[in-house]
Amino acid sequence: MGFIIFIHGMGHDPRKDYWRDWAGPLRAALEQKRVAAGEDDFDGVYYYDLVPGPAAEGCAEGFPAQRQRFLAELRDFARGELQAADEGPDFQARGLIGKLVAYLVDNFGDIFAYLYLDPVYQAVNERVYAKLRAADRPVYLLGYSLGALIGYCALQQAEPALTGRVAHFIMLGNPLFWFARGMTRRADLTVRPAVGRWTNLAGIVDIAWPHRVPRLVQGLDEHKEIVIDRFNPIRGHITYFANPESLALLAGLIAGTEA
Repeated sequence: MGFIIFIHGMGHDPRKDYWRDWAGPLRAALEQKRVAAGEDDFDGVYYYDLVPGPAAEGCAEGFPAQRQRFLAELRDFARGELQAADEGPDFQARGLIGKLVAYLVDNFGDIFAYLYLDPVYQAVNERVYAKLRAADRPVYLLGYSLGALIGYCALQQAEPALTGRVAHFIMLGNPLFWFARGMTRRADLTVRPAVGRWTNLAGIVDIAWPHRVPRLVQGLDEHKEIVIDRFNPIRGHITYFANPESLALLAGLIAGTEA
């Protein structure tokens, strides 16, 4: 069995072993695919302590004002996109647009710190590299939400000795659609990470709109779509590691690489 490493999203549980809550259900799903995984086969990159809040001391000068401008732009962009998209009329009919915009900004807004503050960006990436250096076998790197963006950026810029350790990089709930402009500061969206396989796992009713990722990047080996929650795009974003169907699909992707 290879080594499964999670990268969490923004605003996640401050426990450094957050990944144990995800590893248990995934381990059970892997057993259904006849892949034996022990407790020592899982780990997680933790970076929550590196990403400052809006009023954090020691941030770069002007950070709070920059962040507020960034959030205002994101709020306007999100509202416009939700109203214009195919899903928009249904969102409007159910009065969801305002709630979705607020959730998007509140939960993804601090992606600003990773994309725009060099010390944060470098420190977070180094956490990824440290886990890869410590791995003594092929790695299945699972990047969730902001973790998908972090994995993408870090792997693009990692030395070949590290990327060569990644058998499969799987992105879940990737919010690249909302942050493509900021991502161009850090990564070339036309360049494929130098990993064994690269998959985008997307809920099609997910506030992050990960199903749009294939339109924005080049080089994906697989793009898999799933309906995690048919009616609630917020729940559709936060339950990848709890939903039986998404867990089965994820376990199948890992088992396929294992085979």
